[in-house]
Amino acid sequence: MGTASGDRTFTPGLLSEVPAFPAVAIKAMQFLSKDRGQLNELGELVASDPAIASGILRMANSALFGLRTEVRSVLQAIHLLGLERVKAVVVTVAMISYLDGSLAVPALRACWRHSLGCALLCEELARASLLDPGIAYTAGLMHDVGRMALVAGYPEEYREFLTHTESEPCDILQGERDLFGIDHCQAGLLLVTRWQLPRIFREVAALHHNVPAPGETAVLTTVRHACTMADALGFSAAHALEMPTYDEILASLPERERNSLPKDPEEIMRVIAHKINSIECS
Repeated sequence: MGTASGDRTFTPGLLSEVPAFPAVAIKAMQFLSKDRGQLNELGELVASDPAIASGILRMANSALFGLRTEVRSVLQAIHLLGLERVKAVVVTVAMISYLDGSLAVPALRACWRHSLGCALLCEELARASLLDPGIAYTAGLMHDVGRMALVAGYPEEYREFLTHTESEPCDILQGERDLFGIDHCQAGLLLVTRWQLPRIFREVAALHHNVPAPGETAVLTTVRHACTMADALGFSAAHALEMPTYDEILASLPERERNSLPKDPEEIMRVIAHKINSIECS
């Protein structure tokens, strides 16, 4: 275990000190059914948090979705966009709120943009592999929730860690364990288990850096591909020892997913960057 600036020693127990994730977002991710009753219940839940409700309306009316009808209520947004899509928007808005002032720090903003880039790439890959794009997006956004918690709880220490990797790339997970006593995959698993989220969120939070295993879910595989692709396209949070190129990642994809993406990395990078900017400006 290492120490952070100011000779402060970090242990896994200190994870309890990180800010609480918005309760509305946690409850939204616990919704599994698509019946009308749950649509109304989710609408009432989100409407109970004015900050998240207004964020959803801003995003729903942004160029990102291109709806021809003005969205004036959360329930209308749910009916127009669908349950999974609105859940994805709820988590996006909640994550922005959760990180708050950390987004003003370039190194920490890179963590957010990596997660958002991964989510958007998951959405692209999901359409080709017949996964629900909303589920894939939310899983991609949540894959680094452990890192987001470390950023929110210890912004200065994590900023210094990221800055250090610029000159000395390292094994990111080991570097986090040396500094905090816990890596972001372990932290993510602890958090999503504590929040009683569906199993898929536990898998992507804990296993997205693991070597692919037989029988793993399609969502986890998609998140892993999207995570490494986000790094290759310039949306990386930290400088790791090994970072595959876009061409190498593309070659490793199943044919249907590979053919759904442009061969020129600049093309997909522009698409993802435009969507990130649209979300951040909404």
